Amino acid sequence: MDMEDILREAEKYKERLEGELKNTIPSEGIKNFHDAMHYHLSTGGKRLRPILALLTARALGVDEEKVMPFAVACELLHNWLLIHDDIEDGDTVRRGKPAVWVKYGLAHGVNVGDGMAHYAIKSVLRCYEKGVPAETVFRLLEVYADTAIKTAEGQALEINLRNNDHPTEEEYMRMVTGKTAYYLTIPMVGAAVIAGMDDNFVNRIVEYGKCVGPAFQIRDDVIDLTEGKGRDDIGNDIKEGKRSILVVYALEAASEEEKNKLIEILNKPREETTREDVLWVVELFRKTGAIERANQKAEELVNKAKEVISPLPDQLKEILEAMADYMIKRKT
Repeated sequence: MDMEDILREAEKYKERLEGELKNTIPSEGIKNFHDAMHYHLSTGGKRLRPILALLTARALGVDEEKVMPFAVACELLHNWLLIHDDIEDGDTVRRGKPAVWVKYGLAHGVNVGDGMAHYAIKSVLRCYEKGVPAETVFRLLEVYADTAIKTAEGQALEINLRNNDHPTEEEYMRMVTGKTAYYLTIPMVGAAVIAGMDDNFVNRIVEYGKCVGPAFQIRDDVIDLTEGKGRDDIGNDIKEGKRSILVVYALEAASEEEKNKLIEILNKPREETTREDVLWVVELFRKTGAIERANQKAEELVNKAKEVISPLPDQLKEILEAMADYMIKRKT
């Protein structure tokens, strides 16, 4: 199985998933709240996380119906984090459309994200209605809470890092592991918990995430310089002053004059960062070999991830290996 196979599987589930998402959030509700949630969900997305939950369930011999509410919760978790992430980063466009906070206002944007987070919790609780034992549902809630906390901690570390003019690779990796590892693997972890897998099994998936999550973010850092991550222009991370791994590597290889200019650009207010500034930074990343090093780091992490999951069942391992390869090859 490769990523194309997974995406083909996604098409089979997509109509059902869209229906489940719509049914989880009231279609007729409060203005600037429920309609804003539906608006955000309608902007697109591959629905990769719920698909991974369902495919993992199938690989472990679990009835997909039992996992469906948790799969929906994973997608809602993903999307409320995106809503808040756009606010925190000042991004105005998401998937080619105005971000929720732009379309509905900042106050509503915060509230919409909060509301969606709790609809996700309600969806986890619905696993009980599908025959998942109560003690397992409690464990799923713990997985959800731990994931949200770890992701928020990683986000805080990233925001803190923006004031650091001497970021290190160790600081970057700590931040990015917290921000991505648990958030990326929660669908597989949840399905494994429902399947009754032991802690050693589940921990292998988490350790896999600690490799693949950072690889995903490193690839994201590089994509921001080319495709722009589905937004109108490239270099949004530069405008936001993010200390990406590209910044870390460039600072290690640049001259003192170049280092000073790079930090000066990153520390500018977003609205004052010009296109010329962005292009200068991109060229510095190329000149110092930062892009090449970043791609190499992502590949090393993916290879390590594959080693971690080598003892897992073949069918699940195929899915996880396909995901790992996708992390370093994706264009969006």
